[in-house]
Amino acid sequence: MNVFITGASSGIGEGLARHYGAPGNRVGVLARRAPLLAALAEDLRAAGAEPHVYAVDVTDTAAVAEAARDFSAHAGGVELVIANAGIGQGATLLRSDPADIATLMRVNVIGVTNTVLPFVPGMVRQGSGVLVAVSSMAGHRALPGRGAYSASKAAVTTFMDGLRMELHGTGVHAMTLCPGFVKTPLTAGRGQRGMPFLMELPDALRASVAAIDARVGTATFPWPMRALVPVVRHAPEWVVRRLAPRR
Repeated sequence: MNVFITGASSGIGEGLARHYGAPGNRVGVLARRAPLLAALAEDLRAAGAEPHVYAVDVTDTAAVAEAARDFSAHAGGVELVIANAGIGQGATLLRSDPADIATLMRVNVIGVTNTVLPFVPGMVRQGSGVLVAVSSMAGHRALPGRGAYSASKAAVTTFMDGLRMELHGTGVHAMTLCPGFVKTPLTAGRGQRGMPFLMELPDALRASVAAIDARVGTATFPWPMRALVPVVRHAPEWVVRRLAPRR
């Protein structure tokens, strides 16, 4: 199996790289932090996988496209692409620097389009493949204090919905993972009180792999978060303001 993963230096991306780093598999790992990728590649190699390392910023369209071409050429066909790279929002919109919001949008949205689109022609030619983007529960409704992050993740989900419809009949599937709060470096240092239904990373990885195997459209997890989606989408704003985690 040939798998390409961005944001692979830590958290969900690293965990998925290790999961798919089975003997005989080729795993392309992309992130900015070269030393962490090198250590991951060493472990993947020890597990019997063939790692391909790309120390690249996902916002660099040309560099990501080159990484995709290089991995595709070595792999001879790619079965799974996971656009996982993402960053959080450091301040409320009222206190945010526009440059910080622009960076968040470039990483969380443009990083996804940069990752998945270069693989589309090859997957369509081979008539198979799965394209995955990691969105968030926050993408289902804007939350106070996380407006930009919610908007970026909503854009990811909408983009993948549209891509899935355009790929219908080609044998290629596009899907979105919408996890709630997961114990990763992205959430480290935040109080658990503001992160309801906090998941351990191994649980989030199992849910992610199960959704990918099932080729769902959009997978929201854990199940209490999934049950809240209709409430979050349709509740009046005063309810969302009251229920949103405090910052």
